[in-house]
Amino acid sequence: MIKPYDLLNGVLHDIENRLKEGVNENALAKEYLISNIYLRKLFRFAFGLPIGSYIRSRKLSSSIEDLLYTDRNIQDIAMDYGLDYEQSYIRTFRREFGLTPGELRKTGQIIKITPPLQLFDSNKLADGLLFGPEIVMIPQFHVAGKRHKLPLRDVLGLASCMAKQFYSHDRLDIPNAVNSDVLIILCREAGIDADYGWFMPSIQVKTADSIPEGFDCDTFPASLCAKFRFIGSGDNEINTVIADGMFKAIADFMDNEEQKYFLERKKVTIDRFVSSAFEGLFNQREWFTPVVEKTKNSFYKNPDKIIKTYKQDIPAICFIGKKYPIENKNPKEVFDKILENLDNWRWNHMFDAIEKQSNTDLKTLYEGGDSFVSLMKKKEGVVSEYWLGIFMPRGTEVPAGYEMIDFPKSKLGICRVYGKRNSIIHYDAYCRKKLAEEGIECQENERWFYQRFNWRGFFEEDKFGKRLLDYCYF
Repeated sequence: MIKPYDLLNGVLHDIENRLKEGVNENALAKEYLISNIYLRKLFRFAFGLPIGSYIRSRKLSSSIEDLLYTDRNIQDIAMDYGLDYEQSYIRTFRREFGLTPGELRKTGQIIKITPPLQLFDSNKLADGLLFGPEIVMIPQFHVAGKRHKLPLRDVLGLASCMAKQFYSHDRLDIPNAVNSDVLIILCREAGIDADYGWFMPSIQVKTADSIPEGFDCDTFPASLCAKFRFIGSGDNEINTVIADGMFKAIADFMDNEEQKYFLERKKVTIDRFVSSAFEGLFNQREWFTPVVEKTKNSFYKNPDKIIKTYKQDIPAICFIGKKYPIENKNPKEVFDKILENLDNWRWNHMFDAIEKQSNTDLKTLYEGGDSFVSLMKKKEGVVSEYWLGIFMPRGTEVPAGYEMIDFPKSKLGICRVYGKRNSIIHYDAYCRKKLAEEGIECQENERWFYQRFNWRGFFEEDKFGKRLLDYCYF
């Protein structure tokens, strides 16, 4: 089965190349071995307009060149684009542009045409396509489902199992459904310092009354939201590749200083999975999160900056993780690569293999003890090696494929940075300078230092789309 990106890219390419060959949705569906109905649904979901309307608009827009740059008669131009009758072409042209082909030739009026649609590499994601964000207003609606309290670090793996269970069995016991084929997942924060969240697979219901025993009800308030759309191959399983790509797109949206909105925290977010649209050939997923419009007062008073420096004592501990080769000595690319690998570790549960080796609550180990860590050394001002992992109690068993480094009882110089994710990852030099100004010297050559990625501080942005990151120097 052809993948959605290849299918839609091929369809757009064929439309442009065959505007004068009578191209139509029926011929395209047959060529790509997909039903006409599915092609229409896929095209509308991807581009927001009917494929038949798009083909007609492209034919009419393309015909304008013949009208303005040649003296061919209108009947011949109409036949070139598959319209056998001149009057049919004239009527369709007037509906599209507000004037007839003859009037356009006489007046030279400026008109708005439909340019060719195109896909970009940024749209391509694993076996599917990602679009967004769009800013939309969602009316209030009610859902019924089963609410679960999930640890934030484990939410993706557990969520997939619970969503499957609910969709396969539980949803069938809920009456008064608006559309029982559409799985809606609501996620709510438990609090700014909580290490868990509320996850609720559900379906929309007409009212909040008459919810069966054993089910929960929730209401999504009317909200201005950022909307992202995904089209993929196969079933609607929540998987790490799709989630990683979607969250990266959301992070890129938030990191763009030119966009006019930021995510509003402490509100529910929505995942919508539509399982019946393509009968297993494709799946479609929509993700919504409330946003608020930026203002100069709320946004520009929150620049990226160092907000705190201090000293900290840590006990004798060990670091367990994996070492990565330095492929490029450019400092920016090294830290960007660390961030990329950190995301890969999270989605592939590589930190879990370390954490489960000890029953100790890592929060009690030392301040920030439950954080993920990128451990580094510099040589001649350049990062010469870096590791990803976690600090653990001495004596922790090292899982297969990981290595351990022992650290004695030590003092740290801490520099806390606040700002955009892709900006604060590059604050090492600023932090060293700031600590030195505070009388905390951080020797650079062959001395360990690390970035401390706290879950709530770094992986969850605040209402300004910004995060916290600690730079820690031995």
